[in-house]
Amino acid sequence: MKPMRNIFLAAFLTIIVVTAVSYTACNKNHCSNVVCMNQGVCDNGNCVCPVGFEGSRCETLSRDKFIYTYNGGDTCGTAGYRQYPIYLLAVTSNPRELTMKDFLANLNDSAICTMESTDSFTFIGSNNGTTYSGTGKLSHDSLKMYYSVAQDTIAYSCVYAGGQ
Repeated sequence: MKPMRNIFLAAFLTIIVVTAVSYTACNKNHCSNVVCMNQGVCDNGNCVCPVGFEGSRCETLSRDKFIYTYNGGDTCGTAGYRQYPIYLLAVTSNPRELTMKDFLANLNDSAICTMESTDSFTFIGSNNGTTYSGTGKLSHDSLKMYYSVAQDTIAYSCVYAGGQ
């Protein structure tokens, strides 16, 4: 009787081991060898990057593709078209921020831009009683911005379009 019991016990243990190995082989951890940078999080083998970073491992600053001089112009309210360049520069202390220079065709007007996604940002700024805020989006090499300007008691909406 003991040999038969040992055979059943061995068979039972073998079935348990085969089942456990099969189960773990089918349920692989797809993130076990994935290293996401800059506080990215692995989800099913792919890195999900925080705002401001992109790439397969969150290794690229999204803002870097915005850092250029854009030649274009704006249309504000009923004022007609005004041509001028805008300069976007990196803020080295914050990977999600840019500085916009020569805003509204005035070298003294600048704004702080904050990345909202891999291809868009919001901005806000002020100079001598004029305040402005809006959004910007990069598509290929073209920048398009929609913003509001308030000067004393006058407010108007603007659109800027420019390219590299």
